[in-house]
This record gives sequence, structure tokens and C-alpha cells, in this order.
Amino acid sequence: MKVLHILIVMCILILVSCNNQNNSSTHQEDTSDIVMLNSETPNAHEENSIPSIAQSYLDDQTNDIASYKAIHIDDQLFVAFNATPLKQAVEQKIEKRVKKDLETLTKIKDIQVTSDQKFYIELTKLENQQLSKDQVLKKLKELKKLSKEQT
Repeated sequence: MKVLHILIVMCILILVSCNNQNNSSTHQEDTSDIVMLNSETPNAHEENSIPSIAQSYLDDQTNDIASYKAIHIDDQLFVAFNATPLKQAVEQKIEKRVKKDLETLTKIKDIQVTSDQKFYIELTKLENQQLSKDQVLKKLKELKKLSKEQT
């Protein structure tokens, strides 16, 4: 009788573990077009791809940018950064320059660049959550709307 109970428990565990593997693979398909960039991770993207170009440009801006978070999805790029302590007084100028440079380098017209802490925190939350592509697009739309209200 004990052996029968053990076999039943083992079968249930196998079925549950197989079910979890299927859910994670379908979730990964939904987020395949979403590329998260930040200043702590090395550049692991294809050479000459938009995320690679953007990340290498932002990494080169160490005199002005202390850290950054960025997301690239469907020809949209949203960048939030923290300026270095000496450059915090001219954050708006840095924003304009970074946006202009990224537009010329990546040929993307829909680029949002901000130094606002709120957006930096929100992109960090997005990075830590496992959301579908539609959910990320909705969240970015809300962030863009909020950034236009504040400027």
C-alpha cells in the first residue's frame, strides 16, 4: 500500500513539473521582442543591432551618466538615467543630447530619454517583472503620457 501511495505522489510531481516547463516556454515567446538594457550588464546583443548600438553609446557616456536603464521594443526606445553628481545641474541638456545622438545612431524616431528618478525606478520594476509584450507596451504608453505631462 505504501508503494502505491509513493508511486501516485511521484506521478503527480512529474505531471506538475512538466506543466511548469510548458508555461515558461510560452511566456518566453511573448517577451522575445523586448530587450532590457542597463549599465550593470555587459553588451550581449548582436553586433550592429539597435540594442547593441544604444548600449555601447550609453556605456561610453560615463562622464555624464552614472547608470541607466533602457528598454527596446517594436522600434521604440525608452531610456532613463541617473546623471553623475557633477552633471546633475545640466540633466536636461544631457537628455536632449543623448536623445539626438541615439536618433542619429539607431535611426529610431520614437525615443524617450529622461533623467527622472520615477522613470528609472519604473524601468527597474519592469525589468524585474515577467510581463507579456502587450503589458509592457501598455506600461510604456503610460510612462510616455506621464513624461509629457511633466515637461
